[in-house]
Amino acid sequence: MLDKAELGSRIKRAREAKHLTLKSIEASAGISATHISEIERGKTSPTLGALLRIAGALGKDPAFFLEEEELGDVSVVTIENRLKESLPGDAGTLERLTTCIPGGRLQASVITLAPGKSPRAEKHSHFGNEAALILSGTIRFEVEEESIVLNEGDAIHYHANAPHSYTNGSRSEESSMLWLSTVRDSD
Repeated sequence: MLDKAELGSRIKRAREAKHLTLKSIEASAGISATHISEIERGKTSPTLGALLRIAGALGKDPAFFLEEEELGDVSVVTIENRLKESLPGDAGTLERLTTCIPGGRLQASVITLAPGKSPRAEKHSHFGNEAALILSGTIRFEVEEESIVLNEGDAIHYHANAPHSYTNGSRSEESSMLWLSTVRDSD
C-alpha cells in the first residue's frame, strides 16, 4: 500500500507534467486548491471520491496513483527484453509482448505449444475475453461443447467465461499463436 507522501508526490508530478496549476485542478475536480496542495505534500490522504475526481482532472486512470510500482502510460517491450516463460507440463513457452500499464486490461503474448501439448489438462473459465491468431501450425480450441481446428492465419475470439481449452493439433511439430486476453480476476 502506498503511503500518503508517495501518493501526493505522484499526483503533483502528474499535474506538473501537464503544466496544470492547483487552481485548474480545483476547477476540474471540484476540490479546493488548498486541499489538493495538502494531498500533494503528503499532509492528508484523499478520499476515494476525491482521488477519482483528481485522476479525472489529470486524465489518468486512478490505478496510476495506487499501483505499488509506478507504471508508465505506455508499454514497450523490445525483442531483447521479452520474458519467456515455460508453460506447465512442458507444454511450451509463453513470451510476454506487453507489460502492465495503470488500469490496463489487455495482455498480449506469443504462445508456442509443443507437439500434441496443452498447458491445462481440463477446460477452464474465468472473467474476460480471449482472442488468438495462429502464427504457425494447427491449434485445436474447445469452447463449451464445440471443437474448432485453426490453421496458420486463422483467428478466434470468445468470452472466457465459457469453458475452454486449447491444444497443439500436430503430434510432430510446434504450433504458435499471438494471444490476446483481458486481465483475468482469477482462474
